[in-house]
Amino acid sequence: MTCALRRGRLAAAALWTLLIGCDSANPNNATPPDLQLVLQVSYRVDVEELSGLSLDLGGSRLWAVGGRRIYRLSLDGQVQERLAFRGDNLEGIAYDPADSTLWVVEEKQREILHLDLDGGVLDRHRLNLEGPSNSGLEGICIGAAGRLHVVNEKSPGLVLTLGPDLDTAVRSEISFAEDLSGMDCGAEPGRFWLVSDQSRALYLWEPGTGLLAAASLPFKKAEGVAVNAAARLAYVVSESEERLYLYSFALPE
Repeated sequence: MTCALRRGRLAAAALWTLLIGCDSANPNNATPPDLQLVLQVSYRVDVEELSGLSLDLGGSRLWAVGGRRIYRLSLDGQVQERLAFRGDNLEGIAYDPADSTLWVVEEKQREILHLDLDGGVLDRHRLNLEGPSNSGLEGICIGAAGRLHVVNEKSPGLVLTLGPDLDTAVRSEISFAEDLSGMDCGAEPGRFWLVSDQSRALYLWEPGTGLLAAASLPFKKAEGVAVNAAARLAYVVSESEERLYLYSFALPE
């Protein structure tokens, strides 16, 4: 999908941006309610530098990035396909249900790439972000009305909502986590699942409200998260362990 086509699909997003402006207040609750996580199973994943994660439309398979490559995985972490595309430092991925395409982020280049399922590049866009090259883009997800959202790891930690031209429309600075290493758009518009490698935690966060829930993770290098809200399941990947963890969860009342 070209930028021109995406502008049409995101017309509503432009109006939304004008209405809410910049989320400069962005309250961060000091003691959020506990997110109840129960480990169901974990699987070894044969992917080096395992990072971003995304579920497809039906929740029947996963997409992941590892180093320079993109992988299609079964729900038990088996590699089903490796796309021919080679990036540089891929860190996040999102499956787009509108047209069955993929969006990925390159950390060091601060770049967003739009790909077809064969790995062909449809479009690419560089964000105007400053900071250390190894503390750049770490995750991407697609929210309500087809809006793209990305996270910047740290210095500073940011959640960015993008407008029709893929430029930053809303910038929210995050202070409750040491870093941000992955994200997933929640089932409810405006809510986000965020994972932190250094804080070893999974968060549910809403701009303008703050933390809704949080849970610690008992392993290192959590680098990606994908959530099946209807089934109350969260998939989290560890880069250092090369494992996929499946949790059931319950939100605080």
